[in-house]
Formats: sequence, C-alpha cells, structure tokens
Amino acid sequence: MPVTQHLTRTPARDTLAPHHVHKHNPAEVLLTGLDTLRPDTFTVTATWPTHHPFYTPTPHLNDPLIFIETIRQCFPLLAHHAYHLPHGHHLIWQYLTADINPHAMHHTPHHPAHLTLHLTCSDIRQRPGGHLTALTLHAIALRNGTHLGTAQTRFSAHSPTIYQRIRGTHPNTPTTPPPPTHPTHVNRHHPHDVVLAPTPHPHHWLLRNDTTHPTLFDHPVDHTPGMLLLEAARQATHATHHTTHTHTHTHTHTHTNSSSTRAHTNNGNGNGNGNGNGNSDTHTNPSTGTGTGTATLTRPTTHTHTTLPATPPPYPTHIHATFLQFLEYTTPTHITTTTQTNPTSTTTGTNPGTNPHTTTHITATQNNHTAFTSTITTTPHP
Repeated sequence: MPVTQHLTRTPARDTLAPHHVHKHNPAEVLLTGLDTLRPDTFTVTATWPTHHPFYTPTPHLNDPLIFIETIRQCFPLLAHHAYHLPHGHHLIWQYLTADINPHAMHHTPHHPAHLTLHLTCSDIRQRPGGHLTALTLHAIALRNGTHLGTAQTRFSAHSPTIYQRIRGTHPNTPTTPPPPTHPTHVNRHHPHDVVLAPTPHPHHWLLRNDTTHPTLFDHPVDHTPGMLLLEAARQATHATHHTTHTHTHTHTHTHTNSSSTRAHTNNGNGNGNGNGNGNSDTHTNPSTGTGTGTATLTRPTTHTHTTLPATPPPYPTHIHATFLQFLEYTTPTHITTTTQTNPTSTTTGTNPGTNPHTTTHITATQNNHTAFTSTITTTPHP
C-alpha cells in the first residue's frame, strides 16, 4: 500500500510548504504531494498554475522549463523526506536529461495542469551509517493520463562543512549585470527576464546573473543557480534560431518642376547635365540622347524594415545538461552555441525533411574553463 508522507502545506494553497523544495516564495512551489510505493519508488503530484510570472507559456504551450523545475523540486523533497537528509545540507546538480512531449504541453488558460510523476531512485550512495551523498532520479510524468515527458537526473548531497570545503574562498558580492539582449530574440516579453547580454561576436553572449530576479534567485545562493544556466541554454537556443525577415518596398516618386524648363542633351560624354545647378529635372531618353520639356524626375526609393518571424519559435523537446563546476556570479560567464540540423527528421503527420529537428550545443565557460554544457533539440512549434 502506498504510504502518504505527512508534509506541511502552504496555508490556503494545495502545494507543499516552500522549505520542502528549497524555495522561499510559496508561489514558486509546484509540488503538491508525495507517496511512497515501495523502497526507492514514489509518486509525486504537481500542479502548474495557469499563469506563472517567469515560466510563461509560449503560444498555446506550457514552458518546457516548468517541467524541468518540477523535476528539480523533487530533489530536496525526496532527499529530506524519503532519505532523511537533514535540512541545511546542500544539493549539487550533476546532470539532467529530459524528453518532453509537446502535444501534452498545451496551455489551458483557465485550468491548472495537474501532473503525476512516477519516480524511481537508483545508484544511491550513503555514508556508512550516515546520510545520503548521491542518487539518480528517473521520472515519468503524466498529465491526465497522457504521457508528458521523462527525465533522468543525478545530484549529490553535502553537509555544510563539506560544502564549504568544496567551495573554498569565493567572492559573493553581486555585480551589476550587463544590459540584456532584445527580449524578442530570446522569446521573452520583458528585459528583466532576459539572462543573456549581447557581444560583438555571433552566437556568443554574456550570462546575466541578476540576483534581484524573484524566480531565478528566489533565495540567496553563493553561485549561479542550475535553473539559470538551463534558462540561458534555452534562450541561447532561441537566439540562435532567431531570424528576421527583411522586406524591401520600392516607391516611385515623380517630382515636377514646372517653373524651370530646360533642354539637355546626353551626348555620351557624361556632360548632358551641363550646368549642374540643381534646378534642372529634365532627363533625356538614353536611346535618343536628347530631351526637352517640363522637368520630371522619377527616383525609386527603397525602405527597409525588420519584422519578427510570423511563425512561433521552435519548441524544445529534448534537453541534456551537464554541470561540471560552480559558476561564480561575480565573474563573467561566456555562452556560445553551435547548431546541427538533421534534414531527414520528421514530425508526426508531415513529409520527410519538411520539419527537421535542430540540435543546438550550448557551452558556458568561465576563466577559460568549461563549466556547463547542454544540448537542446527543437522541433517546429506543433
């Protein structure tokens, strides 16, 4: 029989209390319950709000990063309540792989999304007679019985003493982040939610560690949070895919100078416009070399403007990330991307090659050391 954990809940909400998932703001809590089915096997329930201030839906689809945040919140919940890790211990992300079914991610503006996550833990490490030190989490997520996604991720756990030994001496005074890139380039609406700053180099950005952001820095931390790095990977993917359509419009304006009538002859030596006083608007017909009469001048004028793509941005369906070392938010972090398109990939219901998957490789470096890598595979918006 499942054993329902007796967990405190937020007053007037159906979600767990924030400390269960290492959050301060109750509005950021997505998990609603935990059942133990058997050793190392659990069911977790979650609810996605109809509107989230940061994980905002793309057109008609929920943000894929809200799925990742749901998985992340399972870390502390299981560590503390299933494996008895004391509060105050630190959890460190090692890697994440997630696959998302976009057809189950449809956003319903007036109804929260209710999820059931089937969780299995493996490769569990504990000190002899002591606390949890690491585990791998496998998750299968359902939404109203429909397969929504899967995830596999691993984290390690450390006591405050060991964590301080790992971190050593590091600066912790926040610095002012550089100005953001344009929100539309990264599929965002507000500059405050942009985590990338432009550089002169293509496919190269600086990471913005805005410690005042209410979601990404829900509580004080001493390094760049993992969810911020995943958001940077997602925004860099959108920026790499971002294209603009330049439309050229040609307008013909006819100017008539009726007060000045001149005759000009083009004799082929370039002197046909003779006096060059700017009052003559008579142009000869090049086929005859002569021309007289009331001045008319036709000048084509080109106007160029840039518009955003009419189609929605591609949707992430596969995300992999590896966290190699801590990133200090007081030191510049460089984000770069490369892309690879599989022209033979298809989307259900389309012809081969018409809707290719594109994989973007994202790298974050600091002090010339690679600290974070990610690959995001996108498909055209369903």
